[in-house]
Amino acid sequence: MRPATPAPPAARTSPARTSGGTWSARVLRGGAVAVAAGALLAPGAAVAAPPLDLVDEVTDEAGVLGDRTDEVRSAVDALADRTPYQLFVVYVDTFDDLDPAAWADATAQASDLGRDDVLLAVAVESRRYQVSVDDAIGLTDAQLDRVQTDRIEPALREDDWAGAAVAAAQGYEEEVAGEGRAGRVLLGILAGAVLVAAAAWGFVAWRRRRAAAADLDALAGRAGQALVAADDAVQASATELGFADAQLGPDAVGPFVAALDEARALLAQAFEAQHGLDDGADLPDAERHARLTRVLALCDQVDDVLDAQTDALARLRDLHARAPQVLDELAARADALDARTATARTVLDRIAAHHAASVVAPVADHAGTAAAQVAHARDAVAQGRAVLDADRPAAVLRAGDAEGALAGATALLDAVDHLAAELAAAPARIDAAVTSISSDVDDAARLAPTDPQVGAAVADARAAVAHAQASRTAGDPPAALHRLADAEARLDALLAPARAQAEALARARERLPVLLAQGDASARSGADLLATQRSAVGAGARTRFAEGQRLLTEAHAAAPVDPVTAATLADRAVALLAEAHRAARADLDAARRATAPSSVGGWSTGATWGGSGGGWSGGGSSRRSSGSARRTSSTSRRSSSSSSRRSTPGRSASSRSSGRRGGGGRF
Repeated sequence: MRPATPAPPAARTSPARTSGGTWSARVLRGGAVAVAAGALLAPGAAVAAPPLDLVDEVTDEAGVLGDRTDEVRSAVDALADRTPYQLFVVYVDTFDDLDPAAWADATAQASDLGRDDVLLAVAVESRRYQVSVDDAIGLTDAQLDRVQTDRIEPALREDDWAGAAVAAAQGYEEEVAGEGRAGRVLLGILAGAVLVAAAAWGFVAWRRRRAAAADLDALAGRAGQALVAADDAVQASATELGFADAQLGPDAVGPFVAALDEARALLAQAFEAQHGLDDGADLPDAERHARLTRVLALCDQVDDVLDAQTDALARLRDLHARAPQVLDELAARADALDARTATARTVLDRIAAHHAASVVAPVADHAGTAAAQVAHARDAVAQGRAVLDADRPAAVLRAGDAEGALAGATALLDAVDHLAAELAAAPARIDAAVTSISSDVDDAARLAPTDPQVGAAVADARAAVAHAQASRTAGDPPAALHRLADAEARLDALLAPARAQAEALARARERLPVLLAQGDASARSGADLLATQRSAVGAGARTRFAEGQRLLTEAHAAAPVDPVTAATLADRAVALLAEAHRAARADLDAARRATAPSSVGGWSTGATWGGSGGGWSGGGSSRRSSGSARRTSSTSRRSSSSSSRRSTPGRSASSRSSGRRGGGGRF
């Protein structure tokens, strides 16, 4: 992370934002970043890079956004356009020695963020993030938590840095839309807020109605085009069928006549639905949309019915034109299938000699049935040739009959070939299945050696293995493979809890030393804080600290015998100690403001806290004091010429709470 540069004593101006997408001028209090960072770092702690003084909505110190920066800006702008809130996102390599909540709060204070601003800070290398908002913001803790849990964290876990910011902006917008708050707070405390908000909502409603009308017009255009196309297709099909009837005769085109009748019936329904639209000028938009959708669906069905017969009719007409050649081709196919039938008989005899009757039974009669189908095809070819010159349509029908018989014979012989191939591959498949189920048997001995259900499943698995090995080249290999699969599925299901417990134990053993070390460090820092600042720390912080210490002690005691429970206790202890830290800091801030009102930015420059052990660690939600610095209208983050999407009074220091809240953690 590039070191943040403290603001110089002189006022400086950041890029101005207007309604056209630029940034409005703002004047920052000199030295804000340095003061905030100095107040948050405990004496003796490692020197950390100070929080940032943001000059833009999107700050990428870590260089992770790349060519998606504009995508993030668009999402941030959309949130600002549609809600009272503005999102600031910052990516750094690490928060270093600062607690993420402290780093984010200091950045928000130094950047002069207002009541309706949201800060999302992400430490890429540390894999920590923090959301910081003003305590008086209109978003509830539940809304903030939903966006963090459902939007931000899933993207961060996938290293989708830009996606996290985009998802955050969309999530806050959906939260506002869900409760209808945006229309009520858009203009803050202006005297005419209700009337202006009503006018704004009226404009939005008008714009939505206009968009809906445009959508309906487009849908109506599509429905009209589809209706014309479907009518043309039916008429063209009728003409084509007339030619086919004259060429092939009514018997040959019977199925196509039925399809055309079905298409005409569907088309009639579509015209009826369209007529109802033409006569119903005062129909509600929802009803118009439903009827237009029905017209489109009916036209699609017309196309489907006609398309289903297009290839068949083309083949039939081609058959008529090429009847002599087709009959010759069918005779040649019959000869080839005669040879395949003889081969199939040999294969079936070999399978019956080496395998159980259950293996060959499904295909035992296939060779004989195929031979009969081939003979039927030969008779049909002979009949077609006999009438070819005198009755071409009759010859076409005989050719179709022969083609169907040969297709049936081919399918029967293919089934014999497939069985032979399956039996040839069975030994290798059995070996692989035995290896797989043997691994499960080993897991059972390691994970659940005394479980009676698992023991019974292991016995079944071993029996299945023995049966399969005896069936590699004889018996019924397909049945043996099915038995192996069933036995393995049962054993897997019974071992699932034990495997999950083993995985949880391994994870707990890996995490536990880190959690205990983190908790111990937090406990030591808390003890130092209470020892040096006891009079300023209230009951809330002390209660959390005491409970955190109790849970940490239990975690240490459970670690040797139950790492999973110990890790759970340590997790809760770390979280409680972090909450105690934030509550204590709020108490200290309040005490400093009460006793040192003239100190810079609301922080007493002579005070120290946190002991010599450094800052506290942890995550979770927080309610944090951000100092009592006040801004006049001349030091507002937005100039009077800034975008109309922001109301300066709604952002002013006079309406800003003294504390901040938010949440975050690891990802």
